[in-house]
Amino acid sequence: MKANNKISHTSTRYFILCIGLAVFFLSTAIPASVSHAQTRVKGEWVLPKYYPDGFDGWGRIDRIESNKLVIDDTVLKLSPSVTYRTPTDKYATSGYFSPGDLVGFLLDSKGEIISLWLIKE
Repeated sequence: MKANNKISHTSTRYFILCIGLAVFFLSTAIPASVSHAQTRVKGEWVLPKYYPDGFDGWGRIDRIESNKLVIDDTVLKLSPSVTYRTPTDKYATSGYFSPGDLVGFLLDSKGEIISLWLIKE
């Protein structure tokens, strides 16, 4: 009778261990969309929902001119209809941006920046 009892405890422990591991793996596989966060993670950044899912480029602003922007030593022309966005303002102005800021940008078919997005680290 003691042998049957020992087998029963071993089987029960194995079963509980398997169930525990299954619950652990299922809980780590829950998609991020189930969470109630107001922001979403894009790569290494946590950005507001109204930010695009990807940028045509990104980097730090080196210099700002009236119709040009230098980002990481690359001169990029600003479109006459460029828009500016920040994490707190969907309709910002160029005054929100300064050298050293980390930004993402979208380009038009001519290679001009049509939208500049401030990224807070």
